[in-house]
Amino acid sequence: MDKAVFLVELEDILQREEPCAENDNLEDYEEWDSLSKMAIMAYYDKNFGVKLSLNDLKNVSTVSDLIKLAGNGVQ
Repeated sequence: MDKAVFLVELEDILQREEPCAENDNLEDYEEWDSLSKMAIMAYYDKNFGVKLSLNDLKNVSTVSDLIKLAGNGVQ
């Protein structure tokens, strides 16, 4: 998946009005809460075959970190 496509899909998952950028800090997003984290976990499982836990997401601070968690799934 292309990074630009991932960023648009992340926007949709988080239900953000503003675009997401790689260097954005997730804690700055009002939408970054436990429900959005659960949605991210389901998205990664479905689209990348990556099973994330809430513990995995504790170590994530930026959108770029989320991209890294997708492994080769996002280029």
